[in-house]
Amino acid sequence: MFGLEADFGYMGLRASSSASALYPCCAPTGFTVSSTAKTDWLMTLRPRVGFTSNNWLMYVTGGLAIGQVKADFNFLDTFSTPGATESASVSKTKVGWALGTGVEYGMAGPWSLKLEYLHVDLGSVSGTSTNLLALGGTAFPTNVYTHSVKVTDDIVRVGLNYKFR
Repeated sequence: MFGLEADFGYMGLRASSSASALYPCCAPTGFTVSSTAKTDWLMTLRPRVGFTSNNWLMYVTGGLAIGQVKADFNFLDTFSTPGATESASVSKTKVGWALGTGVEYGMAGPWSLKLEYLHVDLGSVSGTSTNLLALGGTAFPTNVYTHSVKVTDDIVRVGLNYKFR
């Protein structure tokens, strides 16, 4: 069996992280780096290749994945009062890949039930900033900071399909 599948849906990934450390030279002063990332939608276009037995179809699938990725990054230190700050934001439509496997059971007529696993990788999104403010608001635009986040997901889908003949 060979087929082609396209889908579009809500992805809804939400993640955040924060890490703090002390400056080696100047303890107890330190800094915190925080990031958040989210995806709202995912589209895939994938061939399916498999074999059938009675009303069962077992298949592997893989191909194109496209999604919107948004991320925010923030840096804050406690070395001065007020502390230095820097931030970056990015919003990009990313092209990546999806790879998975599934099983489908043919019911009466054109209907079938599907259980599918997909691993999706949209790669990395990077944001660069030159907006470091320190020492009570003094700007340091020559200090360039680059932040990045990698977006992957493992998806399990249950579906009800209708085959147009």
